[in-house]
Amino acid sequence: MKLARVVGTVVSTINAPDLEERTLLLCDLLDPAGTPSGGYLIAVDSVGAGAGETVLILDEGNSARQVLTAPGAPIRTVVVGIVDAVSGDPATRPATPPSPGSATAPTTPARPRAARQPRRPKARRRSA
Repeated sequence: MKLARVVGTVVSTINAPDLEERTLLLCDLLDPAGTPSGGYLIAVDSVGAGAGETVLILDEGNSARQVLTAPGAPIRTVVVGIVDAVSGDPATRPATPPSPGSATAPTTPARPRAARQPRRPKARRRSA
C-alpha cells in the first residue's frame, strides 16, 4: 500500500466498460513524513476521496479488482482509505525504495531505438 495526496481527477470520454461510472483520481505519492516523494498514480476511487485529501492506495492489480468486485476489469490501482493522521517517528520507519521515474531513482542510460521496418500491406482476399 502507498500513501498519496489527491491532486485532481482524470476525465476520459472513452472507457473500458468496467470503468464506467467510476471516478479516476490523480494522486501524488508521499513519503511517510507526508512530503511528496516524486511520483504519481492514477487510481480508481472506492471511498469518495476529494482533492487535497491524503489517501491510502492499493497498487496491486488482483487485490484492487477484488476490492471493486470486478474480477476481469483492467484495474491495477484503487484508493481504499482516507487517511486522518500518520503517527510515529519518521526516523524509525523503514526506508522505502524510490519509485521508478522519481528524481531520486537511479537512472540507466537510454538505449538507442532500433529503426522500424515499414509494414507491408496485407493481401486482400478476393471473393469468388
